Order: sequence, then C-alpha cells, then structure tokens
Amino acid sequence: MFLSKSLLSFAISFFLLLAITNSNAQTMERSSDAQRISKARDAVLPVVVSILTVRQDYQQGEPVLSVSSGSGTVISAQGHIATNAHVTQNGKSFRIVFFDGRELPAKLIGTDTASDLAVLQAIPPTPETFAFARFAENLDDLTPGDTVLAMGAPWGLSNSMSAGVVNNPRRLLVSLFDDEADYEDRLGVDEPTGRYYAWIQHDAAIAPGNSGGPLVDLNGRIVGVNTRGMIMGGDLAFAIPGPDAGDVVQRLIANGEIKRVALGFRLRSLKGTRYTDGVLINAVERRSQADKAGLLAGDRIVSLNGDQVTARQPVDVPALQRRIAELPIGSQVVFKIERNAKVSEVKLKADPQPKSRGDDFASSPFGISVTELTQPMGRRRHLDDDAGLLITGIRPGGAAAIARPKLQAGDIIRKIDNQVLNETSQLASIVVPVNAEKYYLFEIERDDEKMLALLKPESNDKVRVPLPELPKSWSGVEVQAISSSLAKDMKLASPGYRITRLYPNSPLAKAGAKTGDLLVSLQGQKLKPANDSASEPFHQAVRDVVPETEVKFEAIRNGQPISLKLSFAPSPISSAGLKTLNLSKLRAEIRELGFYDRVNEHLSVDQNGVILDGVESGGPGGLAHLNRSDIIIRLGKTDVVNVETLRKALDLALSAKSNALIPIIVIRGSENRVLYLDPYWLDN
Repeated sequence: MFLSKSLLSFAISFFLLLAITNSNAQTMERSSDAQRISKARDAVLPVVVSILTVRQDYQQGEPVLSVSSGSGTVISAQGHIATNAHVTQNGKSFRIVFFDGRELPAKLIGTDTASDLAVLQAIPPTPETFAFARFAENLDDLTPGDTVLAMGAPWGLSNSMSAGVVNNPRRLLVSLFDDEADYEDRLGVDEPTGRYYAWIQHDAAIAPGNSGGPLVDLNGRIVGVNTRGMIMGGDLAFAIPGPDAGDVVQRLIANGEIKRVALGFRLRSLKGTRYTDGVLINAVERRSQADKAGLLAGDRIVSLNGDQVTARQPVDVPALQRRIAELPIGSQVVFKIERNAKVSEVKLKADPQPKSRGDDFASSPFGISVTELTQPMGRRRHLDDDAGLLITGIRPGGAAAIARPKLQAGDIIRKIDNQVLNETSQLASIVVPVNAEKYYLFEIERDDEKMLALLKPESNDKVRVPLPELPKSWSGVEVQAISSSLAKDMKLASPGYRITRLYPNSPLAKAGAKTGDLLVSLQGQKLKPANDSASEPFHQAVRDVVPETEVKFEAIRNGQPISLKLSFAPSPISSAGLKTLNLSKLRAEIRELGFYDRVNEHLSVDQNGVILDGVESGGPGGLAHLNRSDIIIRLGKTDVVNVETLRKALDLALSAKSNALIPIIVIRGSENRVLYLDPYWLDN
C-alpha cells in the first residue's frame, strides 16, 4: 500500500499528539492518586500510635517478662486507643508512642478475644483533648482493586505506611481444600477468635508490629484493623472490618467487656448440599442445653425467632453467628429445625457465654504455673466439671518436679490439704514460711485418674552461694596438642603441648614461659598427646599434682631445650562456683565477677563489678537495654563491687522516690557505656 509523504507527516503528528495526550492523562491520574494518598495519610497517620507491651508469660512454671510491640489508633478525644487483643494479651504494663515521638503510659480498658480487639487509654500527666479518627460506618462500596493504606509500626518502626489493593472484602481463612468446619479450631484452642466477621483481604505490606493498626482507604476512612499477615505467603494480609471493629470498641469503652450468648452449637454453610435456604448445625456440645434439647449435628435451622435465616457460603456464617451471640441474655430463642424433611420447633434460653480461658498464676514455692479452668476448657478436656487449676508448666528441679509422684503439665489440681481450689487467688494465699519443713498433699486428676502427690515447697531465697570447690592445681596456660605424627610433619623436635595462651600472673608466666613454647615433659614424664585435639590430658596431669608443689617442665623454644621451674597455684574459681543473685526488681540474674571474666574482657585483675548472666527482655533491666554479659560497675551514685552492693545501690537509688532516670554504667566490649533505668518500669 502506497503512503504519500504528506499523509505520512500527518500520521506521525497525530500519533505524537495522541501519545502526549495519553502521557499527560496518566501523569494527571498518578498525580491525582498521589494527592488522594497524601490526603488520606494526613487524615489518619498523625493519630496512629505504637504500643509497647510488657508481657508476663509463663515458661516452665515461672513468670517471664518480655517486650512486644503493636499498633493502634486514637479513636476518642479522651485518648482511647483501638488495637488487637493479642497486642495487649498478658500485658502487665503499656506505653504509647505518638506520631510526634511523645510517650505516655496507658491502662487497659477492655479486651474481647472473640473478635481480637482491645481498647487502651493513654494517661497524660494533666488532662488533655486528643486528636482522633473514626471507623467507617459501612463498607458497601469497598470492592476488589480499591487502594488501601496499612499504617502502623512494623518491626517496631513507628509512623510507617504501605499501600496495596483490596483482594477480597469478605474472606474467611478457608482455602478450597479445607473443611470450613475446622476454621474456628485453627484460630485458637482455648481462645478462638474471628468467628463473628469475615476478613478484608488485601496486599498492602504488613509485618509483626502492624497488628492493631488501621487499614485506610483513599477517602481517609478507617475501613479495617490489620490483624493477620502471612510472612510465608507473600503479600497476604487480613483486617477486621471497620464497622465491626467500631461497634466492639465502643462497647468495650462503655462496659469494659462484651457479653454474648452461648447456645451450645456451631454452624456451617449450605455449600455442597442440595439446600437453598437455612443453615446447618455443624456441631453440638455434649451436655449443653442444645444437646439436652435434642439438637443434632446435621439439623438445618430455617428460622430464628420467626425470621428466615440462610448461609449459602462459608463467608455468610460469621454474621449469623454474631446475630445469635448478640441476642438478649436470658431471652427465649425459638428455632424452626428441619430434620428428615420434618420441621419442628425448638426453644432455648439465651445463656451468657462463659469465659473462654481463666487467669494465669505462678507459684514459686511449688514450682508450677497454673490456669483457672473454665467451662469450655473443661469440656474440651472431657472433665466432669470446671473446678480446679490446670497446671501449664513445671519448673525443672522445683518442688513439683521432684514431688512424689512428680506433677506434670496438664494435671488438674483439685485440692491442696483438702482445700478445694477454683481460683488462682486460693493458690496465692497459701503462704510458705522460709525454710519450711511442711509437706502439702495435692489431689490431682490426670487422664481420668484421681491421684495424690506429696510436695515439699521451696523458700523464696533467690541468692545462690555455691559450695566451696576443692583446690586443684593450675598452670595458667591454654595449650595445643602436638601428636607424634603432627610433630614429624611440622618438623618439630618432639611431640608435646604448645602454649597458645598465657594468663596474666599465672605460674608458668611467672616462671618465664612464652606463647609458642613446646612443653615436652613434666617431672620427667614425657608429654605425648594421643591425637591432635587431646589437650585435656595436659590439664589433668597438672591437676594430679598437689597445689603449691614445686615442679619442673622441660620445653623447647626456637629449637632449643629449656627448663621451667614453678609451683602450681590453686585454679581460679569457675563461673559455676561464684555467688549469684536473682534480682527481682531488675528481673535479671547477676553474678560475681570472676578471674576468667576479667581475662576474657581484657580487664585489670582488680576490676570490680558484677556480670549479667541473664536478663528478661520485658523486665526493668531489659527495658533499660541491659544485655547478657554486661558488667555493671556503677548504679546511680554507687560504685558496684559485688552482688550485695548492687542490691543496696538499687535500693538507695529508689529511696529517692524520684521519677528521674537512674544511670547505670556498664562495661560492654571495649566501651564503658551509660544506660538509664526508668523507675516507671520498676513500679509496674
């Protein structure tokens, strides 16, 4: 086909104009999106906060403090903050970090594990009015492909924001290959969550620390609360819908808790059946009122209090379960049930939903941690009732671990010395005197067996003074084994032990030994390593000699034989033989400074101080950023010499009754560093 030159020029001009127009349109569209994102960010991000939680969990029968972080949103002028229940779970104290970096303590107003939502309230030093945001009232217009912003503090990095799109505004965490009946069981054993709503699935990047932060659309509405992410599944994130979250948090602010109804059954959708209306009863709890009323798994509910109900797909079930759970407590509920093509009427009383999980507690004298049994916990464990305390952990070597017979995690404590136990406060009230010789009789249940166990409790003394060690000879060197074959290949005159390290002021150092000397005999006995890694026989040969005995080594230095005369000194005390202190106020284990500590840290032999053998990340010491192996040399205005002076220095600093930070000077690596202990954490 022929194309004239003028027509070619016109075509080129036309397509250039079209390209410029499209480019300008795309630029304007991108500019518009950027402006909307900026506007939405500015509307919500300034009221998004980071939450620092000091948790008290229980491990091996002991309470352990740790630090976790999450996100939240200020949702009232009074400083109420909406977040996830798992952010505040087991929280002992809370601090809020605001957009401008200001920090305030906070108190827990209420928590609802069934929806995984909680409310905190900031505590300012003087009354103030807080800026806040609101949840969206409905999400009818939220569709796949809508741009959303996830705000919060991933990995503790505050004031962060990521963008993505809505993948599905109504999602259950049930794949095509899963049975929807297992959904709730996967979300929590003793504290199931997420049963009353479908999630918003989106792909805005979230990470640990984003939990509780808002999901925001480009209109600046809080459309969800980010709750779950799948690190191994790419950018899959899930948020609690904003209207559901807003309703729950307002009820928590008003009442501190959410009261719901329990009827003793669970539901599933009609998916995969021939039915088009109603909802199936998926499971019936044994001994529940639904069971006593004759309801069976597989029955189909066609109406509730005269209103038709239908859940055709799994995603329709949560709203119906919520509708039932929010019926008036104490009211009569009338169901029409279809079974075998026959419809019947069943009436149930709307009983209050029992507490999912009881309170936790740890008893140091008995060396156990326990949880109060609740009715749901008892049913899941096939117990006849919910009386007793469930043992969740045993301290190794503690009283429970050496009881006759020894107790185990999973045992149910029914009685102690004939006192029936139902609450942790009853266990806490059993006061064990120091150095008590009394034995306590535990009545426990284990795998349907009723057993007796005898326990002798321990005192609460946390100071450990080791038994003195027998003195053993010490030469003051580290050596490398040189076997006969290795000596031959290295063209050395003899096998023996080559000195690789001389400790300062050690017996061999004082005798004139040097690093690199080859020790070939001791008291006339040849030193012949069995292999290239057998250095222990050398140290054993030294230990076999009585301390302070004069001995002679034959050695080779630079190919020339030499003799070294000396007396072995008693070996320095190992770290296991030094006094330790579990300092409860710092939640740290402190140990006296030993010879090897000073050598390894290149310190002078007269360096004073104490060394940290362990520190709980959520304790006052951990929150002051003390680390394991730090050497504390000064606290407040007091030089630290040993564990006792450290305890007295801490008591002295706290006696000032001041909110001022307490400085701690530590040796860490090659530096002397100052850290600051906040009295706030010592009081909380």
